[in-house]
Amino acid sequence: MSQIRELSIAACVCMTAITGAAADDRVAFLVGGDPQYLAEKSDEPSRLDPYSEQASVRMVQVLKQFAGRTIPKRLGAGKVSKNIRGLIVTGDLIDSADKNGGSYPAMQRFEWERFISDFGVTARDGRIPFPAFELHGNHDGPQGETFVIEEIIRRNRQRKGVHYKGNGLHYSWDWGPLHCVNLGIFVGKGELRREDHHYSPRASFDFLTNDLATHVGKSGRPVILSFHLHPNCPEYDWPKEDLAALWDITQAYNVIALFHGHTHGSPPKRLRWDGKEFSTRLENGVDVFDPDDLAAAKSDRRNPGQGVGLRHGFLYVELIDSPGTEHDRFVVRSYATKDNWATHDWDKIWSKHIAVPDLPR
Repeated sequence: MSQIRELSIAACVCMTAITGAAADDRVAFLVGGDPQYLAEKSDEPSRLDPYSEQASVRMVQVLKQFAGRTIPKRLGAGKVSKNIRGLIVTGDLIDSADKNGGSYPAMQRFEWERFISDFGVTARDGRIPFPAFELHGNHDGPQGETFVIEEIIRRNRQRKGVHYKGNGLHYSWDWGPLHCVNLGIFVGKGELRREDHHYSPRASFDFLTNDLATHVGKSGRPVILSFHLHPNCPEYDWPKEDLAALWDITQAYNVIALFHGHTHGSPPKRLRWDGKEFSTRLENGVDVFDPDDLAAAKSDRRNPGQGVGLRHGFLYVELIDSPGTEHDRFVVRSYATKDNWATHDWDKIWSKHIAVPDLPR
C-alpha cells in the first residue's frame, strides 16, 4: 500500500472517530502469531534459549502496557481501547513439538509451561492481561496429535462462551457483532493427512461449515477466520480443493478477514485474495493478514553470541459498529519491532467499510 493510500485511510479513520460509533460500539482485540517458545537443548531444561527468553519477556511487557497507548495521527489518532477483548494466537505456540527423541520431549514440556504461564485462558491466569485464543501450528504438531493439541482442547473446555464440537480442537465465539472462528493449522476436510500432502486438517472445514450454519446463518454478521498456514502456501501444504472450498465459504458469508501465522512476515502485511490470486494490488477480495511473529527469536548457531529472528509484530484490530451501516468500519493497525522488542512502534494501517447488521443485544 502506498504512503498516499495510508494517509487517506488515516484521514478516513479520523472522520469515523468523529462521526461514527460510541466507545461501547468498538470491538478491539489483538492478533499475533508464532510466539514459538524455545527451551535450551537439555534433558532437564531450566530456561529458554537466551534470545527466546529476551523476546518473550519483553513481548509480555509490551502487551501489558498496550491498552490506552496513544495512536499517532498518521494512523488515525486516538487511543488503544482499554477493553481489549483478547489475543488471537495463530499457531506455533512452542518450537519443539514437531521433533522427536533425545532432549525434545523435555524441551516441549518446558516450552509449554512457559507458554501457558504467559498466555492465560482468562485475563487473570497468565502474565498477559487479556485472554488468549490460540490455535495450533506445525511446530505444535504437524499431524495434530501431540500433547499440545490435547492441551488446547483442554483449555477450550475452560473458555467461557465458546462453541466447540467434534474433536474439540476448533472453536468459535462472538465479540459483540463479530463472529470469530479458530481453525487450527489450515482449513481442510477430514481428520487425517491426505496422500501426497503435508498436514492433517483435523476436520477443520467440517467444523467451520457447521459452525457458520448454526451461529451465523443468514444474519449477515461479520466473520473472521484464523488459522496457521498462509493460504497462498504451496499446494503440498494446503490442498487446492480445500482452498477452493474455503473461498466458497468466504463468499457465502460476510467474511471480512482471514488471519494466519507461519511466515514470520516482518513487518505485518496484508494481501487480498479474489479466489484466483493473492496480491497487494487487488481492489476487491478478502483481506488476508499476516500479523508477523510475537517472539520467535533464537541464538544464531553460525554466529555464537548473536540472535536471529529479532523482528516481531502483532495487529491491533477494531470493528467499529455505528448506528446504521454507513460508518461501520474494520480497522487493522500493525505494531512492530526490529530489535527483539527492545524498541517498538506503530507501523501501518488498513481500513475498510463493512456492513454490520442490527443484531439482538
